[in-house]
Amino acid sequence: MIKLINSSIILIAIITPVLALSAAPKANSIVNKKAAILKKMHSKASKALVNAAQDKSYANFMTADKAKRHEHSQAINKVSLNVQKKFHVEEMCLIDANGPELARIVGRKVATDLSPDESGADFFKPGFETKPKKVFTSRLYLSPDANKWVIAYVSPIVVEGKNKAVLHYEHGLDVYQNALNKKLSGTDSFLVAIDNQGYLVSDSRGSIAVVKKGESEEMGDYFQKFELGGKSLDNIMASIKAGKKISDGNGKSYTGFMKKVGNWTLLAFSVA
Repeated sequence: MIKLINSSIILIAIITPVLALSAAPKANSIVNKKAAILKKMHSKASKALVNAAQDKSYANFMTADKAKRHEHSQAINKVSLNVQKKFHVEEMCLIDANGPELARIVGRKVATDLSPDESGADFFKPGFETKPKKVFTSRLYLSPDANKWVIAYVSPIVVEGKNKAVLHYEHGLDVYQNALNKKLSGTDSFLVAIDNQGYLVSDSRGSIAVVKKGESEEMGDYFQKFELGGKSLDNIMASIKAGKKISDGNGKSYTGFMKKVGNWTLLAFSVA
């Protein structure tokens, strides 16, 4: 009887580390794979915008007399609609250095209600400070045109060596959520994305709404601060860095890994 108990104790001591080690590569593999997917999405979106911005239609439009710009508007709207068709952007617009929108599409339609001043947008100033053939990627914000949470990509339109306008488009948050959460539902692992303010913007354990509700545009009315087992994000990240297991407070312990991609931090967890 004593030998059996001792053998059981020894057996448990052997198995427990093996289980902990088997969880580690799984979480690590998930976060690396999903980080690569997110990077690729940003890269493709940036490349598509830069390529569009080099179309001569934009320079022709910007150099034309204002009275004759309407003759070139169909050409730039055609470019935008082609981009929308390939990449399903929510909204795409051309914005003058003084602030007004010069052209815009929303979904698959050309908009006529152009904004008189976009200079207050978060992406406006950094967009115009961006170097030619480069892209500024914004933080998450609620688009007044798409009425949903989006990420903006902005690239300058260069005329005679100067940034005379910016080309801007938006991708919905749900596009990134779908890519990050794919094939994780119902597994013993999960992945979350946290923005640079600590808000949970994607979670493979359940959906997070992206559509505007009421008149609120505050992140705190749509997203929650991430925590696990009553531990704050800072404590969770400290535990991950120290290689410690993290309890969810309901009898499960997790091994976690994290990786930063742009404005987001991805955290993957597997049952330890």
